[in-house]
Amino acid sequence: MKNVVLIPLKYLLGLLGILLISCAPVLFSPGQLFDIRLFFQTCWQVLTDLLRPAEWQLNYRVPGTFDMVDVSFSHYLSGPYLYSMPILIAALLFALLLSYGLAMLVMLSKGRTKPIILQSTKVLESFPDFSYIFLIQIAVVQIYAVTGYLVLDFYSLGGDLVYLAPILCLSVLPTLLFFKLFVLLFEAEWKQPYVDLAKGKGLGNTEVLLKHCTSNVLKSLFYQSKSIVWLTISSLLIIEHLFGIEGILYYLRSDFTPKGITFILVTVFTPFFLFYAFVELMINKERIERNAVFGKFSLHFLDVTQLRSLISSIFRRERKETTKIFPKLRSVFLSRLKITIPSLIVLGLFFISLFYFLFFDDQVGQTQYLYADDGTMLSSAPHPPSAELPFGTDPYGYSIFQQLLVGIKYTIAITFIIATVRIAAGYIFGFIYVFYLNNRIRKAVTSIADGMHFLPLSLLVFILLVPVLINHGDWTTTLTERLAIQILIMSLIVLPITMSSIGNEMNETLKKEYVQSSVLMGGSLIWILVKHINPQLWPKLVLNWTQHVVQVLQMFVHLGILSIFVGGAASQDGAGRLIPEIYELSGMIAISREAFVTQQFWMILPPIFVFMLLIYCFNTIAEGLTQKKPVSVPVKKEKAVNAQKPVETGIARFTRLKERNDIG
Repeated sequence: MKNVVLIPLKYLLGLLGILLISCAPVLFSPGQLFDIRLFFQTCWQVLTDLLRPAEWQLNYRVPGTFDMVDVSFSHYLSGPYLYSMPILIAALLFALLLSYGLAMLVMLSKGRTKPIILQSTKVLESFPDFSYIFLIQIAVVQIYAVTGYLVLDFYSLGGDLVYLAPILCLSVLPTLLFFKLFVLLFEAEWKQPYVDLAKGKGLGNTEVLLKHCTSNVLKSLFYQSKSIVWLTISSLLIIEHLFGIEGILYYLRSDFTPKGITFILVTVFTPFFLFYAFVELMINKERIERNAVFGKFSLHFLDVTQLRSLISSIFRRERKETTKIFPKLRSVFLSRLKITIPSLIVLGLFFISLFYFLFFDDQVGQTQYLYADDGTMLSSAPHPPSAELPFGTDPYGYSIFQQLLVGIKYTIAITFIIATVRIAAGYIFGFIYVFYLNNRIRKAVTSIADGMHFLPLSLLVFILLVPVLINHGDWTTTLTERLAIQILIMSLIVLPITMSSIGNEMNETLKKEYVQSSVLMGGSLIWILVKHINPQLWPKLVLNWTQHVVQVLQMFVHLGILSIFVGGAASQDGAGRLIPEIYELSGMIAISREAFVTQQFWMILPPIFVFMLLIYCFNTIAEGLTQKKPVSVPVKKEKAVNAQKPVETGIARFTRLKERNDIG
C-alpha cells in the first residue's frame, strides 16, 4: 500500500523536473543570462497554464511557410503523437523479440559461430544509430535497381505516413543492446546449479533455456531495459527528422516555448513512467538503502593520526612504484592489448589533428569549381572524391579531408572533458548522497533519476543549448563562454543519474563486513573513503567514464543532425544553413538530410567513419576493463625438482628394504 501511495509522488517529482528543464532556456537568453527571477516567473506561468485546460494548445508551423497556427492539445495527441509513439513501441517490441531469438541462437550454437556473432554485434554497435538509415536505403536502392520493386518508402511527403522503414531503422540499436544484455544474463544463469540439475533429469539445452532460464532472466532484463528505452527515445527524434515525419520533434521545434516544451515532454514521460511504476509495483522491487551501521554510528569526518598514516602510505607507495613504473607499463601494454591498441588509435588521431594545427594553422581549402586543362568547367561544389580532393567537398566547396583533420581534436578533447566532469561531479555528489542525505531526500533523488530515463536525453540537451549555440545576429558571448556553458549543460544534465549510480556503488562497498569493522574500530569518513571505497570504486569509475564517452559521441551526432554544433553556429545572409564557428565533426553531420535525399553519401561517410572508429575503440576499452585478468598459479621449485627424480619401482624398493634388514 505504501508503494501505491508513492507512485503519484514520484510522478509529481518527474513533472517538477520537466517543468524546470522546460523553463531553463530562459536562463541563457541573450541579454538575460542567468536571470533567476525571470526563470521562476516563467515556471510559475507555465504551472498556471497547466492548471487551465483552456491553455492546452500548441503553435504549429505550416511546412514550407512561416505561417503559425494554433493547434489544440487533443489534436496533437490524436495526430502526431499517435504517429510517433506506435513507431517507438513497435520498434522496441520488434527489437526485444529479435534479440531474444538471436540470443537463443548464440547460446545453442557451437564452435566459432558464437564469437563471430558477438564480434559482429560489437562492430554494428559502433555505428552511429542514424547511419543504419543510409545502409538500409542503399540496400533498398540496389534491390530496386535489380528487381524494379521498391521495398520501402523512406520519406513522408504530402501527408503520406511511413511506418515500416522508420520502425526497422529505429529497432537496430535496441536490438543490439537487448541482444548483448540477453547473452550476458543467459550466461550468468547457465552457471547456476539448477541448470545442471535440469540436465541431469534429461532436459535438453533448448528446453532449459525456454522453461527455466528465460523466466529468471526477464526480471533483470526489465530493470536494465530503462537505459535502452532512454537511448531509443533519443534516436526516435533523429529518425523523425531524417524521414520528414511531422511528429513529436516537429511540433516541439515549431512551438519552442516553455509551455510547449513542457506539454510535449509530459506526453513522452507519462506512458513509460506509468508502465515501469506499475510493473515494479507488481514484482516488488527492493530499493538499495544506506547501510544501517552508519545510521547508528556518527562518523567523524577526519582524524589527524589517520591523516598522517594516509599521507605517509601515499609517499611510500609512490617511491616504491616509481622504480617499477616502466616495467609495469610494459607489462600492461603487452598483457592488455585490448585496452592499449584502441587507446593508441584514439591518441594517434588526436595528435595528428593537433600537429595539423601546429604546422598548417588548421587551413581548410575551398574549391567552388573544377576546370579541365582547356578551361571548361568540369563540376561545381559539392565535388565527389577525386585525386585532388581525396574525400570530396561539402556543398560550399570546403575540403572534407581537411575539415576532418581540423575537427578531430575538438571532438575528442571536448568529449573527454564532458565525460570527466560527469564522473567527477557524480563522485562528489554521490559521496554527499550516501553520507549526508537522509532516506527521504535520497528517495527523491532516485525518483528523479528514474524519471529521466523516460525523457530523450538528446532532446533535453537540444532544448537547453538552442539559445546558447544558435545566433541570428551578433554574438553576445565569446567562444570560450559558449564552450564552457555547453560542457556544463551536457555534463550536469545527467547528474541525478550519475549521482545515484555512483552513490549506490559506494553503498554496496559499505555493506562489506571489513568496512563495518573499520567503522566500529573508529575509522573516520576520509579513512573509509580512501582505504575501502576508492579501491573498490576506481575500476567501475573508469568503466563508467568510457561508457559516458560513447554516450557523448552519440549525442554529438544527434545534435549535429539538429544543427547544434560545438562552439555554436550563426546564420549568414545568402547561406542556406547555419555556419559553424569552428570546424568540428558534428558540424559535418548537419548535411546528412541533404545527403540522404540527393544520394551524395561521400559528404557524410568520412565523419560517420571517424565517429564509428572512436565508438568502437571505447567499446573495446570498456570490454577489456570488464574482463578479468587470468591469475597464474606459480609452481613451487621443490615440486619441480621432485618431479625430475626417477620413480622407484616396487621391486627395487623391496630389494632395498631387504638389504637394509639383512645388514641390521
